[in-house]
Amino acid sequence: MKHEEIPYDPLDSISSWRAWQVLSVYFTVLLNRQLQRRWLLEQQCMQDRPVSQRFRPLLFLEPVPSLHRPIPHPILPSTEKYNPDNPDARQALITKVRLLRARVEKGKELAAEIQRRMQDPHIQFPTHFCHSCVVDGDAADVLLTTCGHRVCQTCFSFGCDADGVYECSICFVPTTVVARSPLSAVRSCSEQISRVSVRGQKGRGGDVLPFNAAVRTISQSLGSDKALGGALVTPIL
Repeated sequence: MKHEEIPYDPLDSISSWRAWQVLSVYFTVLLNRQLQRRWLLEQQCMQDRPVSQRFRPLLFLEPVPSLHRPIPHPILPSTEKYNPDNPDARQALITKVRLLRARVEKGKELAAEIQRRMQDPHIQFPTHFCHSCVVDGDAADVLLTTCGHRVCQTCFSFGCDADGVYECSICFVPTTVVARSPLSAVRSCSEQISRVSVRGQKGRGGDVLPFNAAVRTISQSLGSDKALGGALVTPIL
C-alpha cells in the first residue's frame, strides 16, 4: 500500500502559522474588493432604468481578521485555536484560507460575466443569471439568497442536504432565499416577496411546504417592509 507523501515545509510551526494568518488577511481584503466591484456593476446596470424598476442588493463585506500572537502552550481552552502545534487549529486556518481564495476567484469570474453581459444589447438584465451554472434569468427562475448570490432552482435542488438546507456553492455556508431576482419586478413593480426559509414555509395547518410550493406561495404574497437578511433586493426610492 502506497502512503501519501507529506509535503515538506521549510518553516517551523510558528512561522508557518503566521504565514497562513497573513494569507487569511490578504485574501479577505481581496474578497471585499471583489464584492465592492460586483456591487458597483449592479448599480451601473440599473442606473438607466426607471426608478420603479431599480433594484440594489445589500452585500455585506467579510470582517478582516486580525493577526494573533501564536500561543505554543495555551493554558485556557479558548486560546487553543491559536496554538500552532494543534493540528486541528492549523487545518482550520488552512481550510479558511483556501475557501477565501476560491471565493476571490469566483468573484472575478462573476464580475467578468456581468461585464460581458452588459455589452450584449439583447440581454435585458445583465446581472440576472445563476451564479453557479450561469443560466440566464429568462430561461430559468433565478432566486436571490441572503449571501447576495443568485441561484436557479436546478442548482438549488442539488445544493440542498437531506434536511433541505441549502449551502451556497460560492460562500460555502448555509443560506436562505429572500426574494426573486429583479426580472419579476418588471412584471409587477409593487410586488415584494417575503423572506423564505430554505427548510420550507409552514402553512396554516403547521405542515412544512416543499420548496416549489413555498416559492409559488411567496410569489403571490406581498412582502413586509421590515426586510431581514443580508442580500435583499429592494427598490431605490
